[in-house]
Amino acid sequence: MKTSDAATPAIANVLVIDDNVILLRTVKDMLNSKYNVSIATSGEQALESIALKKPDVILLDYEMPDLDGEDVIKMLRDNEETADIPVLFLTSSASREVVTKLIMLNPDGYMLKPPNKQTMIDHIEKVLRNK
Repeated sequence: MKTSDAATPAIANVLVIDDNVILLRTVKDMLNSKYNVSIATSGEQALESIALKKPDVILLDYEMPDLDGEDVIKMLRDNEETADIPVLFLTSSASREVVTKLIMLNPDGYMLKPPNKQTMIDHIEKVLRNK
């Protein structure tokens, strides 16, 4: 997160990636008053967006067609320009198998869908403080 001057911190840029357009709109509406929120409906679209404007935090759907969350986080971590971007996974599955796979990817956190507004803000604020 960049600051314009010492007294006025800039608003964090959050990129939300999910193939569910309704969820994207909902999350954007929940976070828009606090952050600059961009959205992407696929892993490919997200990577193009990140190349143009590096976000401060990414909320990434774990299960998507084509490039899924696992593919996207691996690509981000393998690129020195994007390796340091905090990634919070969004998943609709609470199964032990999925959560174990997700944690093995070493994200900065994860949340179950549908996400709660305050939980999302708490997670985002935590990773921004640790950045």
